[in-house]
Amino acid sequence: MRGAAPVRGEKDSVVVRVTDLVAGAMDHPWNFSQISDALSAENAILVTRESGEGSGENEPLEGLILGRRLDFDLTEIDLVAVDPERRRLGIGSEILAQFLSREVAEGVVEVRLEMSSDNLPARALYESKGFVVVGRRARYYPDGADALLLTWRAQTEN
Repeated sequence: MRGAAPVRGEKDSVVVRVTDLVAGAMDHPWNFSQISDALSAENAILVTRESGEGSGENEPLEGLILGRRLDFDLTEIDLVAVDPERRRLGIGSEILAQFLSREVAEGVVEVRLEMSSDNLPARALYESKGFVVVGRRARYYPDGADALLLTWRAQTEN
């Protein structure tokens, strides 16, 4: 699990903490097995923010981004979650900025993600960081919402 910070503890503890946050933060959350598989991948990237309300491997997470490196210069974000009780406090913006900064430092020039067209707060966050909509999958989600395909490109100096 490359770039796993600041999560502490053994892998199962991390998976439990990620699963707990995702279950409370998403309408269609990934389950323990899906998260465990994603975190076990060699190309996994996990950026988190802990709540400060616990200690060590039992400390709850306030937010996270789980992604994977697809190529030396391309990363895909699979999950973004923020504790519903801590939304609108800048946590998502903070961890997204941290994620992008770390990936650029590793040579990434493009980051992709897919999101529900119904999730207006998430879309506003991504667009504020420079993501642009590059595609749409009509009625992709079980509730009939479209999937938006977004891409972010690192600013390069010429």
